[in-house]
Amino acid sequence: DSGAQAAPAAGGAQDASAEPSPPPSNPLLGRRFGPFRAWMVPWILTFADFLTCIGAGMTVKFFNLFFIEDMKFSPTDICWLQTAYPLVIAVFMKLTEGVSKPCGRAQASLMFFSSNVMCLFLLSQVRSLPILLVVFLLRGGFANSTYPIDRSILMDFTPSSQRGRWNSVESLTSMTWSGSAFFGGLLADSHDYRFTFAITALVYAIACVAYSPLLGLVPRREADMGGAGGAGAGSGAADGMAESRAAREVPLVSAAAMVAADPADAK
Repeated sequence: DSGAQAAPAAGGAQDASAEPSPPPSNPLLGRRFGPFRAWMVPWILTFADFLTCIGAGMTVKFFNLFFIEDMKFSPTDICWLQTAYPLVIAVFMKLTEGVSKPCGRAQASLMFFSSNVMCLFLLSQVRSLPILLVVFLLRGGFANSTYPIDRSILMDFTPSSQRGRWNSVESLTSMTWSGSAFFGGLLADSHDYRFTFAITALVYAIACVAYSPLLGLVPRREADMGGAGGAGAGSGAADGMAESRAAREVPLVSAAAMVAADPADAK
């Protein structure tokens, strides 16, 4: 009888040990930077992305028209330009990934995207065609290389149960393209394409300011993220790199679909 009693007791101990332990809390959610808290990170990213979409809609659709009408490009010239464009973006994505390791993800993203703002201002002023082409390609690389990093940040600071919700919120920003493209067309008709580039640069500059609180909320090094945070960083970075063909200037969710449909729309 004592042996029979010992067997169930041992089985109970095994069942108790087999019960899954509760997952550790994410240490990232306790971070703060001045009045900003970690739970605000998805909101900050969404708002900055919303502003970026407004600016991109005003300009992106008119780049080809600018080169055709102002710079007298032929259809063949446009095709060659659009062939070089995604290649430059691919190179810059690797550069951004390399810079993010020593400098931090948010720091690298803001550094590259703010460089895009400077390039847009140059596009509104430069008249030399060779310099204009170099600035145009650099601008596209700077603007579109930050998407995987921003996606990984969003994944790290969003609980898995809420990611579908935030994906839905992000997808709504795509509606700003139509309205801002209409406004950009009005500006181009009343002034010129270069004036629209300057206005878009101002909108992008505001988006950079909106993004800047992430410099203090997102840890620079994965070692500073703790056990759960480090694991989240790995999965978030993997999710971001899996969608690295998308662009920063389009909504975080709809970017991949737009690039697949037409690479010229993801600038």
